[in-house]
Amino acid sequence: MKLDILIAGVGGQGTIFASRVLSSYAISKGLNVSGIETVGAAQRGGSVSSHLRISDKEIFSTLIPRGSLDILLGFEEIETLRHMKLAKRSTVYIMNQFRVPTAHTMMGIDRYPDSTEVLDAARRVCARGYVLRASEKAEKLGNVQSTNLVMIGALTKVEPFFAQDGVRKYINELSGKLAAANAKAFDEGCSSEMRLVEHIITKENESPE
Repeated sequence: MKLDILIAGVGGQGTIFASRVLSSYAISKGLNVSGIETVGAAQRGGSVSSHLRISDKEIFSTLIPRGSLDILLGFEEIETLRHMKLAKRSTVYIMNQFRVPTAHTMMGIDRYPDSTEVLDAARRVCARGYVLRASEKAEKLGNVQSTNLVMIGALTKVEPFFAQDGVRKYINELSGKLAAANAKAFDEGCSSEMRLVEHIITKENESPE
């Protein structure tokens, strides 16, 4: 059994907490787990990503190699696209339709692509993905920072390894005083409708396995 997951977002979206929850769940199953976070200017909305590697065999690297990614959990559109360099044809992505302007786009140096352009770029790499408005759902629950819990709930709908009851247990254990609110956000993700995006990969744009 091998599962390589990358959680990509920006500072303040809770990527590291999401990784802790999923790691705790995997460890409880007796599996080997390795992970590492890469943090940019996180407090100013900079790029943050968590590499999470789960296996029933020994893990020799904390970083996910290019072409080995199984699941890409993207909390922000550009950050989702940025990390597709690790993907392969069978990688499944779950993308939150949420946009945080970069410093360069705010300065007018770059242009932030629209959502259609982001999905068009994704179709050249992955054969299947899902999109949802997780931040919008979290905001309606009263706290946009619970986007990470909505996204974890969505993950349990796509990846059978993560049983909802088991993941909810570790959300409760790790959330402290926020346990009730976080569980509610997680349940929202579990019940959310996601738009399936299927792509036709041609020989010209097929990514290597």
